[in-house]
Amino acid sequence: MSHIDIVKQLDRLHREGPRLSRRGLLRQASILASAALLPGLISGRALAQTSFPDTPFKLGVASGDPLSDGFVIWTRLAPVPMQPDYGMPPAPVAVNWQVSETENMGRIVREGVAMATPELGHSVHVELRGLRPGREYWYRFQAGDYTSRVGRGITTPVVGSPMQSFRFAYVSCQHYERGFFAAYRDLVEQDPQFIVHLGDYMYENDPGRFMVRRHEGPEPVTLEQYRARYSLYRMDEDLQRAHAHTSWAFTWDDHEVDNNYANDQSQDFDNPQEFLQRRAAAYQAYYEMMPLRGSARPQGANLHLHQRIAFGNLVTFNILDDRQYRSDHPCDYNGSGPLVMPQLCEELNDPTRSMLGRQQERWLEQGLADTQSRWNVIAQQTLFAEFNRSLDGGRLYSTDGWGGYPVSRDRIVRRLAEAATPNPIFIGGDVHAYYVTDIKEDWSNPQSRTLASEFVGTSITSGGASMKEITPLLSVNPHVRHVETSERGYVMCTITPDLWRVDHRSMPDAEVVNPDAKLRTARSFVVENGRPGAELA
Repeated sequence: MSHIDIVKQLDRLHREGPRLSRRGLLRQASILASAALLPGLISGRALAQTSFPDTPFKLGVASGDPLSDGFVIWTRLAPVPMQPDYGMPPAPVAVNWQVSETENMGRIVREGVAMATPELGHSVHVELRGLRPGREYWYRFQAGDYTSRVGRGITTPVVGSPMQSFRFAYVSCQHYERGFFAAYRDLVEQDPQFIVHLGDYMYENDPGRFMVRRHEGPEPVTLEQYRARYSLYRMDEDLQRAHAHTSWAFTWDDHEVDNNYANDQSQDFDNPQEFLQRRAAAYQAYYEMMPLRGSARPQGANLHLHQRIAFGNLVTFNILDDRQYRSDHPCDYNGSGPLVMPQLCEELNDPTRSMLGRQQERWLEQGLADTQSRWNVIAQQTLFAEFNRSLDGGRLYSTDGWGGYPVSRDRIVRRLAEAATPNPIFIGGDVHAYYVTDIKEDWSNPQSRTLASEFVGTSITSGGASMKEITPLLSVNPHVRHVETSERGYVMCTITPDLWRVDHRSMPDAEVVNPDAKLRTARSFVVENGRPGAELA
């Protein structure tokens, strides 16, 4: 086999992933062995010697995007994570991986070799297939003389199969500078089967003042800077434990790129073409740092993130992307403010505007109509319900949330009514507060039909608004059942065919500065099968 043939084989193996038979694995090992014997393949594509100055697994391991026969396992080699080259050579590195039916890795059921290439920041995404449905597996990686920690992943029960109970958690808004990630330690102790991240995984801002921990480096705009910012977050031990605990699903919000960005429009009104270059770098780093499938690998400034994950006949998650495809904020007045009054903003009623983009909207509408699940989750980034911020008899809405896209929101609400979707539940983040709302058929009529329940989770660390600001607004938003802005934490959900239970796992805002902070269940709500509208448990 020639040098060029070996390089082509290595690239093919990296692109196609480890969907190989035992004979295929032997052939893969032969290719890798041949490459290792060659002292200098062309264009710097030789396999690097697997010797590291320190463990290359300092960013941990993760699993995600579960299916009934597999999931993705991830790691990224970075022995010196905050250096520009993160301690890695500019060449591919072979990484061994194993999957076991036992936590002690005593019953290996899959194993292989993946290529960590510099083009993807030496990240590894292995798409496992052929596993048994509805069970746990454990996995690990090995490179050079080092072995990673052991992580756990799950497969989903076959779509439509009976399922009697399920526990999952959802999280958002983890500003590193604002505090410690003690909420993740509590989450692991609560032992969810599945975790959903609803955005603001990291924050792009410059290092702040008077913060608990500091960002390193300036606000990221290049791929190398975004890689460094993610690495800083991923070195947090509590976050690493949560990733190793079970499989996750992901969507993003704005801070993974730029605060309050909308499609190709930046917060600071940069040239759209220049901003798309920054967005491409941010999306590339996001893919490199998350256990996402190869189908999500970005193409320039585009990354397909929305997806549907079902667990038997019990629950389906419709996971949305409300940043990449949205119309620009309405009536932004060249950045003068994020609030608008409908009577002064005709754009709000423009039917061509969309929060999700019409293609994703149609995908969601079809899923809500065709579902086979008892409970149906619309997982998106922020508060879905209308929230009027005016106390003088008028209307005032935030444009960065669904308040800036009311026609798009109404299309989704109308589809819920037309399709009679069983037990729709909206979950969200972004607003750094717990919200519990009724999704109304007609927002202007409090007596109109309740079509769905909504539970917005607070932030892991990011600061929230004052209750003094929010409490008076509840009188003009009667469909809002509960708000709490002064707590940090996450949401734990327990689902059966008859009941959806929500627990607010929280701590006082002031406790985010304490790395050993303890969380508690501050309150619980339930929704009964067939009866939309949350009640205190």
